[in-house]
Amino acid sequence: MDDALDGFPAFGFRPGSEVKQPYRLYLPEKLPAEFTLVATFKPTSHRTSYLFAVLNPFETVVQLGIRISDGLGTNQNVSLIYTNSDQHSDSEEVAKFAVPKLTKKWSKIVIRVSLTDVTLYLNCYEMARQRVTRIPLELVFDTASTLYIAQAGPHIQEKYDVSL
Repeated sequence: MDDALDGFPAFGFRPGSEVKQPYRLYLPEKLPAEFTLVATFKPTSHRTSYLFAVLNPFETVVQLGIRISDGLGTNQNVSLIYTNSDQHSDSEEVAKFAVPKLTKKWSKIVIRVSLTDVTLYLNCYEMARQRVTRIPLELVFDTASTLYIAQAGPHIQEKYDVSL
């Protein structure tokens, strides 16, 4: 456990933590064409990793996820991973945004996905918008897909040191 914003409790994840569940406990069978992802988190390192990831049954492709990676200078990157694992054998980054370093402070990100754009909000301010082409618009997860928190499974070695 960790202390979050406004004195609320948060879960602390360290490298080596493994939190996974069947994706159907939290997500629909089919992700609609327009959706929004929200996360409040405090990373404790600059390490590249996932806030969450839904992996295909072989745990080799991220079907949906938010990835935080090191950027240029004083920036980090926030990426939306959105992959039709029936058509692609590698995870597809559909949008990538540069933001100021997020390490050691609480941040709230909102990723809003519309039919043609992906918009990133950081701490309630619109940071950037990118035009994207997603195929398919409605992402259908495999029934055996797995949701990982603060990592992307055993084969994609990007585990987070973060509070969520």
